[in-house]
Amino acid sequence: MNSKAIYAAGGGIAAAAIALFFVLGSGNVLFRGQTDQGATQNQLLELQLSIQEISAKKIDDRNAEIQIIFNARNPNKNTAILETIHYSIYVGQNRMTLGDIGVSPEGFVASQEGIFPIVANTTVALKDTRVAVRNNLTANSWDSAVEGTAQYRVEGTYAYKLTGTGFQFSAGEKDFTLTFP
Repeated sequence: MNSKAIYAAGGGIAAAAIALFFVLGSGNVLFRGQTDQGATQNQLLELQLSIQEISAKKIDDRNAEIQIIFNARNPNKNTAILETIHYSIYVGQNRMTLGDIGVSPEGFVASQEGIFPIVANTTVALKDTRVAVRNNLTANSWDSAVEGTAQYRVEGTYAYKLTGTGFQFSAGEKDFTLTFP
């Protein structure tokens, strides 16, 4: 057996182990006598969702485009992935429209199109436009939206994935209710 090949393979494995240790970070390794005092510093925080703007633009006597701009903030030290926002926009008790931003990835080889990476401590604006139809039930709410006097309530859920140091990982779906203005 070739001893040089065996030593080379052993050295390669050792180098890979050392590189993996530095890439993943040593934050999760405790030496004898140490305590994990930084546990709260490494805790993953949920994404923060808010509304930047909602506006309505009259298309004709029955239809209006309602545009919403969400702000998604990542308060963590690592990049987060916002997969989807499912939402409904209300004026008073009337649902004016509903929509989806993003897509849920299906499986390991799914396309990355339609998901939104949010770098550490940054905010991403996500815009969507939907049509609201005026009818006998929504007439007053629709009119106030088009006139710019509406008070909006937005309800829905958003799905996300967070990664921390080492192998720490969190994924979830969160319900939300926001108002604008």
